[in-house]
Amino acid sequence: MTTLFIDKNPLHIPEIRSRISRLVSVKDAISCVRVSKDWSNDFVFPIWYAIDFKVHNTFEQLSADIVAKHGHHIRIVEDLKTQLQLNALLSPSIKNIRVLRITCASSARFRTLCMDLISRNNSNLRKLSLGIDVNANQRDLSFRMIFVDALVPHSSVSRLSSVRLHGICLSRNSFASLLRGCPLLTRVDLQQDVALLSGSSIDTFQHTRVATLTAPISQVFKPDPESEPSPPGSSLLAHFPNLTYWHVYNQVTTLVVPIKRIKAEVRMCCPKVTQIGTWVTPSPVLYDLVANVFRNLVSVTFAYKELSTDVIIALTFHNATLLDISTFWDVHECHTERDHFPREDDYFQSRGRALQLLPRSCLNLQILGLERHEMDMDHVEESEWACKRLQELRVRIRELDTKEKVKRALQLWKEGRKKNETDVMDEERKKVVDESNESHVKKEDTSIEARVAKHLLTFDKLKAVWLGTRTCYS
Repeated sequence: MTTLFIDKNPLHIPEIRSRISRLVSVKDAISCVRVSKDWSNDFVFPIWYAIDFKVHNTFEQLSADIVAKHGHHIRIVEDLKTQLQLNALLSPSIKNIRVLRITCASSARFRTLCMDLISRNNSNLRKLSLGIDVNANQRDLSFRMIFVDALVPHSSVSRLSSVRLHGICLSRNSFASLLRGCPLLTRVDLQQDVALLSGSSIDTFQHTRVATLTAPISQVFKPDPESEPSPPGSSLLAHFPNLTYWHVYNQVTTLVVPIKRIKAEVRMCCPKVTQIGTWVTPSPVLYDLVANVFRNLVSVTFAYKELSTDVIIALTFHNATLLDISTFWDVHECHTERDHFPREDDYFQSRGRALQLLPRSCLNLQILGLERHEMDMDHVEESEWACKRLQELRVRIRELDTKEKVKRALQLWKEGRKKNETDVMDEERKKVVDESNESHVKKEDTSIEARVAKHLLTFDKLKAVWLGTRTCYS
């Protein structure tokens, strides 16, 4: 009688092996491809999936035959900048790229081959970042000109959902053609050095799916650097009627158009904008944008160094709708996660009492991010915060100045939360008590850690707290 041998090792089943291959690291995948030919077929994909030239600096040394064999696996290409890097991607087998970040060098050959690479992959691209490296000696707009045909597929629908352009030049009508040819776009990012040349007429095609725009005020209202600002109703905002988030910024205090023109254009062209990020916008311009241009803002992000009493007052104009107020120190640092506790000066500390207006007046606030501010608990305890729906708080506390103190304050908060949740869940044995969440922290404990924990325990929905080191989650 013949006995059937059943292999119970799941890794011998191709379908399971294929699924596992998408979860392993590149290092593990390299080990797996050496097991057998079958394993190699399954685990080669994650090895070739993403090419980042900042990390994979030897990729350009691979032979053309190897790239041709495996190039169809490539889905992501990051930081492509040099001719050697581009030469490594010339194989026709590389036609399935979904994410491409490329900066064209100075030569016409390089730009031509870049356009060829984009054209070969344009039916699969989801995210494209395209720029031209413009140095001081190469400001000629004709040198920076690109053609939209390479970006839009002709025989299929573009899948592009996000496009970022910098340093390039194209006509305003070509920009409208790009929008028209990419119906799935939701994000558009135009850096300040993009030139959109105007003609005798302006095509103001409206893209109804774009919800996020990153563009400075000068780019939006004066897209052609060699012409006057666009006529009323024909700024770049005219293309995006359903815009909800505008990363709007202006690096100087002067504006290319009056603030009244910006207000009128926003109200007319994209009245749904309720979220703004202002990057390095000076405080006076930030105040005008928040106080005079936008209505019913739900989210505002800005540089902490631009915080002023005027900006605080402007934010309170939106106290019924604001959900998120977040600041950052510089463009390279958003959330600061660290194990040490450095001493950091807070230029706004002497006016810290004014900041209390925000949590006391913004009833629906869910996120308050003031990482560079050192809040004084004496100010906090003067009056109750009204934002009882607060979910995330990121701030430093005066006198909570060591890693150990931060750790203890967060531990007291977490223990208080745990005790309260246990009491709520244990309905059958629960007795009626007149205690609040704060009862877990001893009333006689007046240390700075206990004071902070008692304050945090007044927010039932609080999930994440940062007090100077690492974010603590409830």
